[in-house]
Amino acid sequence: MHTVKTTLLGATAAALIAFSPAAKAQELSDIELMQSFLNLMTQYYDLIEATHDIAGDSEKAAIMQMQKIQEVYEERGDKARSVDVLQKVLEDSRNPTIRNAAYLMLSETLKESGRASEALELLQRGLDENIKAAN
Repeated sequence: MHTVKTTLLGATAAALIAFSPAAKAQELSDIELMQSFLNLMTQYYDLIEATHDIAGDSEKAAIMQMQKIQEVYEERGDKARSVDVLQKVLEDSRNPTIRNAAYLMLSETLKESGRASEALELLQRGLDENIKAAN
């Protein structure tokens, strides 16, 4: 992916320079516009690469999906509804990375919902689970 991005950006830069008046004759704003365009293209390809990395890793994808579910519920003004989803993740998953993310996200949602005692109990349960796995 890096080679494709580098090749495309290099070709774009070469085309911009080739079809523009000589660099010395250009105003500073034209050069700044080209630099902004190239920076934007670099960010775009970095985003595609990051999305590919996440989509190709089931742990990262599951965590991103949990975050997106929380985000949608929060935008609807009902973030507390994500509690059920995250509790189901803890019931269904044995993957420690996914479980840790679910523990953290769920405890934060509980705390924000005024359920701090439940959040603390959940964090303690996650900590106990991690200590047991580490021993």
